[in-house]
Amino acid sequence: MRTYLTAVNAAILGAFGLNCSAYAQQAPDAAPVQEMSAVTVVGTVDALQSLDFLSPGSNFTISQDAIQEKGARRLDQALQYQAGIVSEPFGGDNKVDWFKIRGFDASTSLDGTPTTPNGFFVWKPEIFGVESVEVVKGADSSIFGASAVGGVVNLVTKRPHKEEALSLGAEVGTNNRRGLSVDYNGIANESGSVYYRIVGVAREEDGQQRHTDMQTFYLAPSVTMDFSDRTSLTLLTSIQRENGTPTNGFMPAYGSLIDTPYGHIGRTTNLGEPYSDYLRRTQVSAGWLFRHEFADGWEFTQNYKFTRLDIDQQNTFAYGSDGNRQALRGYSYTNGDTNNNYIDNRIKGKINWGKVEWIPTVGFDYLHSKTDGDNNGFGFVPNIDMFNPVYGQPFDVSGTPYNQKTRQLGAYFNSQVKVGSNWLFTGGIRHDKAEGDSLSSGTNADYDVSHNSRNFGAMYISDYGVSPYFNYTESFQPVAGSDGYGRGYKPYEGKQREVGLKFNPDWLNGTATLAYFDLEEKNALAADSSNIQTQIGKRKNQGIELSTDLRIGKATNLKLAYTHNHAHQDISSDQTVRVPLIPKNQFSAWVSHRLALPSSQALTLAAGIRYNGSTVDETYYPDEKIGSYTLVDLMGLYEINRNWSVQLNVRNLTDKNYISGCDFYCYYGRGRTVDMQVKYQF
Repeated sequence: MRTYLTAVNAAILGAFGLNCSAYAQQAPDAAPVQEMSAVTVVGTVDALQSLDFLSPGSNFTISQDAIQEKGARRLDQALQYQAGIVSEPFGGDNKVDWFKIRGFDASTSLDGTPTTPNGFFVWKPEIFGVESVEVVKGADSSIFGASAVGGVVNLVTKRPHKEEALSLGAEVGTNNRRGLSVDYNGIANESGSVYYRIVGVAREEDGQQRHTDMQTFYLAPSVTMDFSDRTSLTLLTSIQRENGTPTNGFMPAYGSLIDTPYGHIGRTTNLGEPYSDYLRRTQVSAGWLFRHEFADGWEFTQNYKFTRLDIDQQNTFAYGSDGNRQALRGYSYTNGDTNNNYIDNRIKGKINWGKVEWIPTVGFDYLHSKTDGDNNGFGFVPNIDMFNPVYGQPFDVSGTPYNQKTRQLGAYFNSQVKVGSNWLFTGGIRHDKAEGDSLSSGTNADYDVSHNSRNFGAMYISDYGVSPYFNYTESFQPVAGSDGYGRGYKPYEGKQREVGLKFNPDWLNGTATLAYFDLEEKNALAADSSNIQTQIGKRKNQGIELSTDLRIGKATNLKLAYTHNHAHQDISSDQTVRVPLIPKNQFSAWVSHRLALPSSQALTLAAGIRYNGSTVDETYYPDEKIGSYTLVDLMGLYEINRNWSVQLNVRNLTDKNYISGCDFYCYYGRGRTVDMQVKYQF
């Protein structure tokens, strides 16, 4: 590994010698839909994994406008109304975003840099600070190496543009929600070569459970310097602070899923200790985006980011019941920090050989992550009455040293090849060397692995607007620790095969995608015949996705999404069960219509429906079924004039009381929320 580090340092110094330049966001050039994607922002997934509609995959991008329209206030809410995604499976949580893609956990990255969740050390993004959300579905390690099998969700943060703009917002809503926001883009010099942006939010809101709340403060200044048409540098920074009483949505099945003589536990019931539970989290990021075009069609880009997460939290939760009125409880305690340094260097070009256009990308990246602190995943807390909780019973809180260090160096090559006007091919290979060591609960563990990840895709772009495609991708995710026999864990490995059709004929004002996927993770943990956890298991999901984005007439938009999952996992060497939390069928629809009013006013009305089919927890509650649920959302946007607007969002209009899923614990879904936002912008 030392020789790898030497190579990294030498390359970084060499990169700075190239004019000490960096990269800024550029508006994508207008082009026919048949054209391959061009790099628009350093650090985005799109630079390596094309997210254009006409590319061999069902990946996609969510714009900030779409996030705002649906009233999403969190990342997991922003991912709703998308095929293949289960959002908020653990109900209304004010600590962490929760979602699964194609039945698996997915990785989250910030401007193309991994956030490295580690136990309770988890980064929580501020959705107002995001320009767009890029989603790659399924196993794919071509982006930054180690990643979860479900895919990658990359947050492209807001950065400067070459225009002056201001947006001021004030919001109020249910659960005592109130907040202020500012987003200002300015020009710093007369030539317009230096421009900057300041994004800020202050917000507070009560949680779904009684006596819980959270305050959030976010500030993200950034600046871009264009040294020439070929060279630019963007500096990105942010700081986020959260402080409050965390929710603890873990519910015993007895009292939530299973009826009792005393009825059901209320969804707002707090089975924790609200007067001693707390969460204090600070997140800091700083880095640069760098671009230098050294020849026509050829450019060098560099993306560096430092992130620091400080967290201090204590959370009391119920993990079971006595079968009568008492909830059995425990606590988790974490106090420490995670520091990440990540750098990515790449060269991308374009070569034309007659009717063949080749876009190669070659690069390497390096990640150094270190977590230090104290942690206790479970400590005992006195029982509490589930139907008449009385708080304040004393208990002792302690933690043991928790340390983890990760070092990963990756080298990658990706390419896109367009043959004539009809054939498009993508492919790549990546090699990673990863080392890690950890100390948890007094046990030391380490790993030292090398891994190759491959991807390939092909699409035929027909002249009739019907384009079939195929892709194959792989992923890996190293993990520290050892099984019950003292054997070190192997990396989790995933692979995905996907075939599909994309529709964009001339007569259809919009697009549609039909995809079949076969996704598998091996080296998953399962119990052997001695009931000892070993890596003998597999987890699979085979499914179908259908998504459309249509424009009907001049003022109406319709978005539909349907997913069918067939997800199973091994729980022993000879037993396979259906994956909990993942419904066999999901459906969503969102329709919006804009009415033009006199005096440049406008009114946009929208309605959405989200259906999640029934789920099961065959491991712990094989005789119980978690019922399906259907939620209705509404939106109204009144544009008073070019500067002022008022928007109202209602989520879960009927205030449906439902269980979002059970996986040993059970979770109540989020109840009705009503938010109103007043915005001024120019």
